[in-house]
Amino acid sequence: MVRTALAMLLLLFGHPRVGAQSEPLRHEPTPPKPQVLQAQINGAGSTTINVRFSAWINEYQGFHPGIRISYQPIGSSGGVRQFIERNISFAATDVPMTNEQIAKAGVRVLQLPVALTAVVPLYNLAQVSKLQLSGTTLADILLGKITKWSDPAIAADNPGGNLPATEIKIFPTFATGTTAVHVMADYLSKVSPTFKAAPTNSSGWPEFHSTYYHYKGAEGTEAFVATTPGAFGFGWQHPYSENMRSAAVKNSDGEFLTASPESIAAAGVSALSGLQNQEPDFRISITNAPGKTAYPVASFIWLILPDEDGRPENVALTDFVKWILTEGQKSALKLGYGALPEALVQAELKQVR
Repeated sequence: MVRTALAMLLLLFGHPRVGAQSEPLRHEPTPPKPQVLQAQINGAGSTTINVRFSAWINEYQGFHPGIRISYQPIGSSGGVRQFIERNISFAATDVPMTNEQIAKAGVRVLQLPVALTAVVPLYNLAQVSKLQLSGTTLADILLGKITKWSDPAIAADNPGGNLPATEIKIFPTFATGTTAVHVMADYLSKVSPTFKAAPTNSSGWPEFHSTYYHYKGAEGTEAFVATTPGAFGFGWQHPYSENMRSAAVKNSDGEFLTASPESIAAAGVSALSGLQNQEPDFRISITNAPGKTAYPVASFIWLILPDEDGRPENVALTDFVKWILTEGQKSALKLGYGALPEALVQAELKQVR
């Protein structure tokens, strides 16, 4: 029985080599555990980007549980002020910092476009489902030179339109306390010599005309337009109520376009022509951008970052910014916003260290 068993083993495993020694078991080296970033990052600023920022933070922290990010939508000017005072790690703003503000910050500042947005004309006319406005017509309405909806200039922009012979009612303080003013003023200054030459107030907007409608009630342009038949104003692009519609604006190629993710993204492409330097200045205006599909009152939203060493949260902040510029743009598309042009993203990534 023993010989039979031994023979079976030799058939199965072969004969042992003469002088062979048993080899020790080999253990593969244990790969090092990936370093988990730990940091608290605090930011503040633009309310326009708040929806996107909330989505970005939730998605990013799902992959990086050691990084805690807070963002307070206190307005662009508030974010810039907190950044200058070094109370926050970063700021977001609808209007980039000026050279004077950068000097106050006492640190090299990096300003990166991270999102696209647009300012849209708003109106409340129940019988007018579609409204088109050229830049000069829009400027004259906001300057108080056009006061009736049936004005020949509006009629010329809307052939066959059913325009009422009623007063255009404009909220008297729509041009204060909002960064949408800067974007609209930038656009109108490019297309209307009258607007560009008009005396301005502290907000950079022409002085209010005496015929502007004096409204008392809910604060803000949007609330005013939504509740006032015949009203007109402008604000940031987002879904509005049935009583308030956004008008199409004539672009530099003569096309009337409404703001959409596609038309805003097309305007963003125009920024690429100004990025030839090794260290480009990303404070780029994209209003009245060339192209048949480009919405003319579009703009970037900028992230303001300190370009310095020594802060423990900077490694995590840099990673978060790179994620916003890449994966975060895909999230923006899912939310219904336009994504930054890929060539612009690549230029920005070169500046992020």
